[in-house]
Amino acid sequence: MNNKLIYSLVLLLFFACGAFSPSYAITTVPNAENVVVEAQEDDFEKEELDIIKKISIHNKFKRSPKAQVENFYKKYNRYSSKNDIKKLKEMYSDSFVNNDGFDKETIFKLMKEASDAYRNVSYDTEIISIEANDLYAVVTAKEIASGETNSKIPKIDSYGQVSSELIFKNYLRKEDGKWKITAAELISENIALKYGEAKKVNVTMNAPQMIAQGSDYEVSVKVEVPEGCLVVGSIVNEQIKFPQSNKKDVLRAVKSNELARILKANTLGCNEYATISLGITRPHIEMPSVVIDMTGMAIVMSRVNVINKNNVINKKEN
Repeated sequence: MNNKLIYSLVLLLFFACGAFSPSYAITTVPNAENVVVEAQEDDFEKEELDIIKKISIHNKFKRSPKAQVENFYKKYNRYSSKNDIKKLKEMYSDSFVNNDGFDKETIFKLMKEASDAYRNVSYDTEIISIEANDLYAVVTAKEIASGETNSKIPKIDSYGQVSSELIFKNYLRKEDGKWKITAAELISENIALKYGEAKKVNVTMNAPQMIAQGSDYEVSVKVEVPEGCLVVGSIVNEQIKFPQSNKKDVLRAVKSNELARILKANTLGCNEYATISLGITRPHIEMPSVVIDMTGMAIVMSRVNVINKNNVINKKEN
């Protein structure tokens, strides 16, 4: 519900109360001097007014579960933009867990790390759908964030530019009369971190959102290579865990503006990041040799949710 609508409802309530104000029977007398006016309230209309006031107050303070959840996410978005981790933590249940197996403590350790690593981060959460009753709610939403790093990367005199797009489901429950996030399912997640000349380069990544454990899948990337540059890159997959480990790979030249690789999903059923690392280099001659300088770097990641085959329920039961 937006501010204009709330303001309109307040005005409507004001005029309604004016329209149904108590009527008075005024006794007139022939002589206008020393007139004593007796106001007698009409009991029937007074009773009617009291009912209207009670209904108005009841409707004002009782929001539907859906409206309550919408207001919950307005606060969430505001606290996220202000990086108010203390307030955000109060919005999570102590029993929280997401589909990567991260609990509340781990999530807020990650938030603290992100807070220390990035600055000027802005968040925009768009609610796609809400299913809610008096006790439980399921919210599907998309969150877009952008910001920059607090430090420069070695050899590239540039702060990093980060952007992300996340589609998720949050599961909420009322605890002591307050909505709390009890679980989260991360459906899709795309993150890009760019330094230097890479900030101006369009990078398009293709990876599956979901794959069965132990299965092969293809990950590819298309890059608009700047004129006079050579782009090298690598493609790896890493399990989503805390703390995160970095998997190293050999850098390959990006030919015809595209690089692709077949990866194998882990056999543990853990969700993964398909990660692409790109380096933008510019060669120049410094007699008697050719020197190649790295002028930009990009790291692009996409979530791949891995289905654990042990959790699949057979349709036929003997």
